[in-house]
Amino acid sequence: MRLLRLARFAVISFVIGHSSLVLSAAVPVEEVTIEQLQAAYLSGPVTVREVVQAHLDRIAAYDAKLGAIITVNPRALADADALDAAFKATGKLVGPLHGIPVLVKDNYDVAGLQTTGGSAALLGWVPAKDSTAVAKLRAAGAVILAKTTMSEWARGGLDNINSVLPGFARNPYNLPYATGGSSGGTGSGLAASFGVVGLGSDTFGSIRNPSSNNALVGLRPSWALVSRAGMVGLYDARDTAGPMARTVTDLAKLLDVIAGVDPADPATAGTAGKIPASYTVSLKKDGARGKRLGVLRQAFPADKSDPQVLALIDRAIADLKAAGAEIVDPFVIPEFARFPSQSHPQSEVRAAIERYLATTGADFPKTLPDLLATKKYHALHENGLIAASKAPKPEVDPNVAKLLESEAAMRVAYQQAMDAANVDALILPVASYPPKLNGDRNTTPTGATTWIASGLHWPAATVPMGYTYDHLPSGLQIIGRPWSEPTLLEIAYAYEQATHHRVPPAASPPLAGTLAARLIGVWKLVAIRDRDTATGVETPAARGPEDGQLLYAANGRMSVQIIRTGRDPKITKADADGFSSYLGTWKLLPAEGCVIHQQDGNLNQSQAGQAVKRYYSFDEKGWLSLATPPRKREGETKETQSVFVWEKYP
Repeated sequence: MRLLRLARFAVISFVIGHSSLVLSAAVPVEEVTIEQLQAAYLSGPVTVREVVQAHLDRIAAYDAKLGAIITVNPRALADADALDAAFKATGKLVGPLHGIPVLVKDNYDVAGLQTTGGSAALLGWVPAKDSTAVAKLRAAGAVILAKTTMSEWARGGLDNINSVLPGFARNPYNLPYATGGSSGGTGSGLAASFGVVGLGSDTFGSIRNPSSNNALVGLRPSWALVSRAGMVGLYDARDTAGPMARTVTDLAKLLDVIAGVDPADPATAGTAGKIPASYTVSLKKDGARGKRLGVLRQAFPADKSDPQVLALIDRAIADLKAAGAEIVDPFVIPEFARFPSQSHPQSEVRAAIERYLATTGADFPKTLPDLLATKKYHALHENGLIAASKAPKPEVDPNVAKLLESEAAMRVAYQQAMDAANVDALILPVASYPPKLNGDRNTTPTGATTWIASGLHWPAATVPMGYTYDHLPSGLQIIGRPWSEPTLLEIAYAYEQATHHRVPPAASPPLAGTLAARLIGVWKLVAIRDRDTATGVETPAARGPEDGQLLYAANGRMSVQIIRTGRDPKITKADADGFSSYLGTWKLLPAEGCVIHQQDGNLNQSQAGQAVKRYYSFDEKGWLSLATPPRKREGETKETQSVFVWEKYP
């Protein structure tokens, strides 16, 4: 039987029935990582144009129901072509983000693309200059793919997004539910694989909320670690620009590019000497070992939390402890009640919006009263905009001085408590309740805890910690002292690698014709063979006839059961010979021609938690072969592979 390898995005031919069909396998970009894409670029024949087009195809297919995108970059394919030409000429990637499609929240200026800040009053405003963060992305070889929707003027939280787009942005894990705000478009878009990484901004939780709601990794960095120049702000003393991604590794790689001193944002001068050569060096599987983590239960008391979210955070604590962390539970801030959540001063909100309005063209409002006069705002924000329009200048507003004094005292109280307990970081959920239904702003609680890091002006990372009810994601939040991003990433990465909670959303499955779409479904075991790795010769496996079933689900889940035909059907813990069963998640590594089976649970408990490679190929019948990595069995001199052949159920 002639096997036709479907690897490295190759164009393949195969026969179905009596008709010959040529299939150009679309680039499988669902859940793809920076490393996987760049390995494919270097090994060929994948081009940046193909990757960009594949992401554009997903936006075209799914954004009508998700509402994540405000505008697509019309030059995205031309930018991709320029990168392909540069690679062809030099054989080298132009930078650490070569060919990586990026989603940008619509409060960052992108030269030649509209910036609205979520406000209809700025429809048609096109800046001529990139924001600093976007300029750094371009210099690193990234492709700015699209601008994403956001809460109007970034005035959003864990609930729905209200912006220039009609209707709500929707959560791809459960469409009636909220993406979280205000960076909800970036959150929903990354979850649905509209891009690989993205930019958000976080003043009071606007990176962490959508990261939690969409099973993403997000980081509110230390204040001014990333330049805010060219970004529409909300309150300068709390505004941060930051990265969002599907994996901690990709987030660290994005942070490596965008962090740094920028003369256009004088506040970044404080970052000098505090940025490591690379954040990716912090990514160690044992990164949680020896870390002392304080569980700040004061922020999510049991009587003000959903029991399923509490179950997730308790499981996360147990997983971190199993990963070697020292848990202080509960960790207590003696003066916690003295420092409740405090909103932004209206005078600072007015100053931030008007600072940006001053940079726009002559046809756009320049003050908040001008903006109100246009009547172009969502009714939800009318009262807040009116209040801000009447506020004095921040330097004469007593509320500003009072808040800054309170936050300074808050930092002292938290620092002293953490020092006394020798705690490296605090852990708590991003929210103590599941995501809200779109449109439900007041009837159900959010249990938001993001105000703590915002009030402290400290960094906080978010990483998926599981799902509640109808597959609604929740995020673990890790708060650290200023400039502790390397520590936060160590903990987040170790936790991510130990748990692998993220799975793709079912609302945006692989498009028809892609490799992933071919794999999705239920397969029946047809044969098991032994392959001589050196010669490629295959012979029936000595283990005898077997039966089995393989499931690859569109949401990234998978399961395998294999049983030797004719064995005693009674399966005991002591004797599982002839029976194999495991479940978990699956992920394509097309550059290596393999599927990763992440085994969350296994009948053989010693194998639970393993990530195993299975090299795929298809034959003329469309049957799928999955081969184990080459190995030498005991007593043998040649390398062999076990090949499992599967036929898809109709």
